[in-house]
Amino acid sequence: MLHAGLRLLGVCALALSSVANAFERAPELKLEAALPVDGMPRGNLSGLQHCNGQMLTLSDREDTSLFVLQRGEHAYKASVERFTLPAESPSMLPVKLLAGAWLRGLSGQALDFEGLACDGEGNRYLVSESQLGVLRLPPPGDTPVQGSWLNLDPAVYTEGEARGLWQQVNALAEGVAIDAQANTLWLAAERQGRGLVKLQRQGDQWVCPLAGCVLLAERRFLPTEPFGPGILNREVMPVDFSDLAYWKGWLWSLERNAHQVCRRNALSGQRERCWSFAQSVLVEPYFYPDAPFGLAEALLISEEGIVIGLDNNNRLRPDGDARPWLFHFALPADWQEGVTP
Repeated sequence: MLHAGLRLLGVCALALSSVANAFERAPELKLEAALPVDGMPRGNLSGLQHCNGQMLTLSDREDTSLFVLQRGEHAYKASVERFTLPAESPSMLPVKLLAGAWLRGLSGQALDFEGLACDGEGNRYLVSESQLGVLRLPPPGDTPVQGSWLNLDPAVYTEGEARGLWQQVNALAEGVAIDAQANTLWLAAERQGRGLVKLQRQGDQWVCPLAGCVLLAERRFLPTEPFGPGILNREVMPVDFSDLAYWKGWLWSLERNAHQVCRRNALSGQRERCWSFAQSVLVEPYFYPDAPFGLAEALLISEEGIVIGLDNNNRLRPDGDARPWLFHFALPADWQEGVTP
């Protein structure tokens, strides 16, 4: 029995070592600029998107606002775009998860919008973690636009739950992506377990493909050691997704605790290549020593490069700055190498 236990410990140690080496080998993104965001008084920057010629972001503390970002020499300036909500917020979630979300909503996170996507016609899509729903906003007008909830297949929850997704409050849908024609929608389940879910549009409904909704579901842990000795006062952290983007035929995932961006096959969800940003955000003045997990929650990718946003949850940096920050990285020269989508 003792020998079996020792063998198990050896296998676990080897697995953790392999994971650490894999993350160490991920090439580092080249940082070009880091700028704070002014004008988001409640912070919690949780998504990024280019839409209608504007750079947009949202906050998971704001249920009826988007923010339009204008880049200045030393900072971004955020201006508010208001919208209105439907009278009801239908959800496929069971009572235990809705009740937990309601309690969290008492602190100002009722809908907890965590991700943002845009289709080719300029419609915006906001994923609500607390409802496991997607709110569609038409292009902006002279008055606040009216949002409408997408009619999502209930199998998103039932199939996901059977595969180990949607297990706990505040660890549900964390990212959304859509193609330009608004025919295919992807959702990212955050953690424990994390996963990727795919839906296809049929009329005014979004249904699961014949093969099922869930492309990927996994529950794994990674050592924190590659990102600094004793970082976050933990030995292991769950792998997670904190944002999702669809670009050039691939899915791109932001993986907060691993401090990396990965290119994934849009049909299978399988990882193809990854690039690290750990060396940029885990050094002063950008490092938050009291954060219990990674803070990167917003991903924007285009020909101009990769932008990653930190949701610092109003934490102070060592220099006293409490604003959200955006990091601009050069697009890797090898971003297209590997399997063609």
